[in-house]
Amino acid sequence: MRNIIRIGAGTDGRNRFVAIALGVALAAGPAVALPAAALAAPATDAAAASTTAGTTITLQGADGASLAGHTFDVYRIGTYTDQILNGTRISSLGVRGDTASNAWAADAIGIANAYDPSTADDIGKVYGYDDAGNIANIKMDSQTRQLRNISKALAQSSKKPAAIQGGANLTTTQSTLTINVPSEGLYYITDSAGNPIMVGTKSGNANIMKNDAKDPQWRTLGTAVVKAKSVRVDKKVQVQRNGTTVGKDGTTNDPVSVTVGDTVTNTVEVTVPNKQAASAVKFKLIDQPKGQTYVQGSLSVRLKNAPQTDITADAVIYDGTTQNNAKSIPGDPTLKTADNKPADPDLAIPAGGWGIDGRKLLDKYSNRTIVITYRMTVDKASVTDPPTNTIHTYGTFTDGIHFTTITDQDKADIKAYDFTLRKVDAGNVNTLLDGARFQIQRNGKWMNLDWNTGKWSDAADQGSATVFVTGDTNHDGTADNRDDASQRGLIRFKGLGYGTYTVTETREPAGYASYAKPTFTVTIDDAGTSIQYRGTGTVPNLTSRLDNNTVQVKNVANLTQLPQTGGVLAFAFWLACAMPLFAIGGTMAVRGARNRRDALMLTHDGDTPAV
Repeated sequence: MRNIIRIGAGTDGRNRFVAIALGVALAAGPAVALPAAALAAPATDAAAASTTAGTTITLQGADGASLAGHTFDVYRIGTYTDQILNGTRISSLGVRGDTASNAWAADAIGIANAYDPSTADDIGKVYGYDDAGNIANIKMDSQTRQLRNISKALAQSSKKPAAIQGGANLTTTQSTLTINVPSEGLYYITDSAGNPIMVGTKSGNANIMKNDAKDPQWRTLGTAVVKAKSVRVDKKVQVQRNGTTVGKDGTTNDPVSVTVGDTVTNTVEVTVPNKQAASAVKFKLIDQPKGQTYVQGSLSVRLKNAPQTDITADAVIYDGTTQNNAKSIPGDPTLKTADNKPADPDLAIPAGGWGIDGRKLLDKYSNRTIVITYRMTVDKASVTDPPTNTIHTYGTFTDGIHFTTITDQDKADIKAYDFTLRKVDAGNVNTLLDGARFQIQRNGKWMNLDWNTGKWSDAADQGSATVFVTGDTNHDGTADNRDDASQRGLIRFKGLGYGTYTVTETREPAGYASYAKPTFTVTIDDAGTSIQYRGTGTVPNLTSRLDNNTVQVKNVANLTQLPQTGGVLAFAFWLACAMPLFAIGGTMAVRGARNRRDALMLTHDGDTPAV
């Protein structure tokens, strides 16, 4: 499969194509060093043969800065095809992946496109391209957000192949690092101390290429600048899963679900900007929640490689109460960009969030990775409107004259799910039953629901736990003509997250048997794509899963409606239920006969003359 994009017509009248559209490094995103070709030259200008002899990529520290402290891993996205060369210039070429790299690329495109529900920044799949070619087709000049997203997604993908041979854990103490690669093509290089890099090798002796036909600038391939001016951030939500604390990204590939009302721990890893080599002068962070509220006083800061070193006192925290109730982190109006715009504006503190002025962190821990830990209470969440939490980082740098602010961000989505209980007559499942009462437990604890806020909490005991009534839509404890008739027989449990819940019927509807009240469990995973329902009561087959979000629960009116399946268990239950009834019936029969005999005796005595 050829990966091609039409650029223009060659002088011989035939169309020439190119697939590479990646360019020079973005200020706050990945370093990219592979621009698109110009108008294709005639095929007679040069041969289009690929060579692997002496193929290298050279990484350079910005402004001659040392690469010490950086560890690089190199991965191949695709190899060059259909090169058209003209001396040292590349007129056009394509990129083609192999099985492993295409699987990786396809997965990464899916991850990147899921970052934002809007499709405006989606990475398209072009007819005639494989997935490696679709990545190469991203335009460096007009699709900077797509470049940033795909660079991050390639790192997150679980299908990332092994590093190329000899391309893992590469380090140097020098300002340059030359890497031998197996073939000419497009490569992805991760940097332990910076942003990932996408870079294309030269092709034969040709090492310069234009972004497109109208671009006057030729760009060099085979080299990439490792930029020290970065504030890369990684945010995770810490939750308990099967008795273990795990960090979840809160993405489509790594979802996290929690119950509304729960408090979750968040961790943020960020490298403090390099004050010396990169001339960083400002460092700030803003946390922006939606559907969540920061737990006052829960924020702490530690060094990543020295977790016992608490440096919270060096973080100037703004959370609406500290710093004299300031609602924003003040900027410095004297810092101007090259076009005389403010480089360090005031940063407002979002409602329910927090901010950090990192001026002390910058002074003391330049180029060190810190871990920020804090807690958030989930206020509201639904399937259609999930709560989010976005961390924004700001680093302001100077070239000695002007100032530039570089930003990065990472977002974690939290999910919560709903399910509906449908209460029906065992003899006719189309008959919906109002008035059945239920209570719900999690981890052995009865649960309360605040109807006004939608928040769940643990109850002290069953007596103080919330009672749910089928058909009761105004939550007054009864189902009557004041409730929504369209919700007859239903209870909607909303805002539940990961875990197993036990739902118990505590009172049957009027006219139904008290000895056959069902109990069942509901198991929800982080993805919420397969919610499981399982009956656990003495009577089998009263609970059934109608669909992912609906469980049907039956009530029986008499013994004849008990399930006709279940073998020995069902027979034993029926017998256990029936024996007391038989005993009661026998007792009533004996009592009736005795009463009739006594009546006869009384009559006889009344007819007998007194002696």
